[in-house]
Amino acid sequence: MIDYKRAVKNITDRRRADLDAGLEVWRNALSCNAELHSAYVKYQDEAIKNAQRLPNELTAARDSLAAAAKKAGLKKSDIEPPCRCDKCKDSGYVNGRYCGCVIKNVITSNSDNLTLPLADFGSARSTAPKTLKKLYDAAENFINSFPDGDKPFFVIVGSSGTGKTILESAIATELMQRGAAAVTISAFEFVKRAKDYHTQFAIDDYVDLFTPMLDCDVLCIDDLGTEAMLKNVTREYLYSVINERWLRKKYTVVSTNLTPDALLSRYGEAIFSRRCD
Repeated sequence: MIDYKRAVKNITDRRRADLDAGLEVWRNALSCNAELHSAYVKYQDEAIKNAQRLPNELTAARDSLAAAAKKAGLKKSDIEPPCRCDKCKDSGYVNGRYCGCVIKNVITSNSDNLTLPLADFGSARSTAPKTLKKLYDAAENFINSFPDGDKPFFVIVGSSGTGKTILESAIATELMQRGAAAVTISAFEFVKRAKDYHTQFAIDDYVDLFTPMLDCDVLCIDDLGTEAMLKNVTREYLYSVINERWLRKKYTVVSTNLTPDALLSRYGEAIFSRRCD
């Protein structure tokens, strides 16, 4: 798995490669098209005169160069490839924070971030019991509210074998198809990541799988309530993730066999109130 700084470097290196490729297209066109080369030389001469505040015909030279490039079949995007990310302009940062394209790059670099199977939402809905119709309607509203909904938390409660995991997977799959970076894990895996993060100083070659759970667009935790309750780990890190995502309005889906009262008893008011807001 790559880290955030490496992801930024990958993005800026890719941008540099795109610009180099555009420059190569331009150089090749100049070398084999006399009319284009002549127009470019004229444009450079007039640009120098303009910079020196001498009489010039820069506007006419620019128009002639554009006409010659068009005649040669060149498009601006061939010479100056557009940025792949409109938000950060391929810099990796927006307002001093990692851009979503960086976060997605980090998350998708490790298959361990998608432990639930992919599931088509439409197919899952068509094969679900009629008793789940209202739940799928609510899930569809939740999906359609992405990424700016007022209630970015979705909790699926039910006994084993009622289709909770399928619905959770279908929600994640649909949101990924809409461009979201998702992390889907079991509650057991969540605790493992939290424990490793908590004790990382004692782990050789530690790989941070905890931070992506904070940063991803969509986090799905399956079977909450089946995980081990480790002192200073389970409740504390679950609250940290839930609270941080709630504050940042990050979409979060949780499935559990526990009733609301059991959830409150197991995790406490702070976590329960965030998930059931």
